[in-house]
Amino acid sequence: MAENDLFFEDVAVGDDIPSLASRATLVQMAMYAAATWDFHRYHYDKEFAQSKGFPAPFVDGQMFGGLLTRMLISWTGPNVVLKKLNVKYRVMVFPGEMIICMGKVAQKYTEGGENLVRCELWVENENREKVVAPANALLALPSKSINMNGVSS
Repeated sequence: MAENDLFFEDVAVGDDIPSLASRATLVQMAMYAAATWDFHRYHYDKEFAQSKGFPAPFVDGQMFGGLLTRMLISWTGPNVVLKKLNVKYRVMVFPGEMIICMGKVAQKYTEGGENLVRCELWVENENREKVVAPANALLALPSKSINMNGVSS
């Protein structure tokens, strides 16, 4: 078991999820493009982005989903199952800007033998503008009452 395993019994509605702050860098944006095979020039080519009327390359919106997922796994540990993630993009982010992923537990229930936690999520920039909102995730968490072999204790 990992040191930061979070169990269903440890979560309460209203709990804040520890935030994740990251400064958007052109290197980070290029690495994301390479990892996802999404090489649109808007996300790394300054001259191209400016020729289309943008001040600079901008963060690929899908990268926010990756950052929100990283925040959730940092909070729960590796034994979580991310069942759903929904995001709505609102504000563009450019290299050098700070982005802060945040969230809170909105609902907790058991359904179909799974221990589910619904989280409300959002991303803000350094000016406290909502970059991503609304967003939400549905997680399946392990229970303290089930051992690693899936047997009730």
